Amino acid sequence: MAFGLYSILRYIIIKNLNHKELCMSEDIKIKIGKRIREEREHQGLTREQVCDTEEELTVKQLMRIELGRSLPTIVKLQYISDKLGVSLNYLLGETKLDIPEDYYKAKYKLMKSPVYGDPERIKKKLKDIEELYDNYIDILPEDELFAIDIIERTLNFMVMEEDSLIESVFEDYLTQALKKEAYSLNDLLLISYYAFRCQDYDYDNERIEKFRHKLIKQELQGDELFNVELIGALSAIAGIYVMHHDYKEMKSVVDKMYVLIDKTLQQAYKPAVLVFEAKYYLFYENNINKATELYHTATVLAEAFGDQVFIKNLKMEMKKDLNTK
Repeated sequence: MAFGLYSILRYIIIKNLNHKELCMSEDIKIKIGKRIREEREHQGLTREQVCDTEEELTVKQLMRIELGRSLPTIVKLQYISDKLGVSLNYLLGETKLDIPEDYYKAKYKLMKSPVYGDPERIKKKLKDIEELYDNYIDILPEDELFAIDIIERTLNFMVMEEDSLIESVFEDYLTQALKKEAYSLNDLLLISYYAFRCQDYDYDNERIEKFRHKLIKQELQGDELFNVELIGALSAIAGIYVMHHDYKEMKSVVDKMYVLIDKTLQQAYKPAVLVFEAKYYLFYENNINKATELYHTATVLAEAFGDQVFIKNLKMEMKKDLNTK
């Protein structure tokens, strides 16, 4: 897989990973891939037949797994085992795919703390990602590498703002996401990254609208990070409307975020949603009184939570918006 290989090669060169550990990781990929390919061919099935609609697994993903180029997650392995009618243990053999708990704790911390465009916070997160690669890159399955890679690219884009089309390696995944009805955490991360890039440049409005409809239909999950990133993906869509001064669909996004925040008790995200709603009333409904009220509420809540970076940004935005009317 391109993004996984880019990261692996870069950190092998820069950080000189332990060769023995890396070889063990490659052996695991090859063994699992070989077993899957042999079982599929034994049953006379094509990759297309196994992948079916490609909502859970694409043909290209299965090919990379079978060739030993990517380590599948347990979720993908379970899907493959179900399609082949064999047990998960059979596909794994004696292989173990245990990921240390410390990794998940580090990932949780990485995803939960907002940066609000602050250069120092972004720099700190990029350093944390570098440490994740140093400590875990040789044992992480493809989906985890994907998640960390997307987070890193998003942070880098915040500080570099490179004017380029989204990397072709992600186009397959965006196309796959458009076919899905229920999203995974990685789907949300990818949509957030794509939407974030669309904020500063021309974008495919039809694609964004499809993502908006699908995001609004998503249900909460037991995974807190999924729920937080669902709010994040909707915020990224809202950011497109703000940057392109197109507010007609903003209210539907805001309403969904309020529902998610109330159900998950993630009240720290509410001030930002209030800002989006204020902009909707100010620039679409032309209701300056309602916008002023919402900005005031957002300020009170933000000061209660005490994030000084967000408070500073909020007051600058409020002053700019209300002074234009």
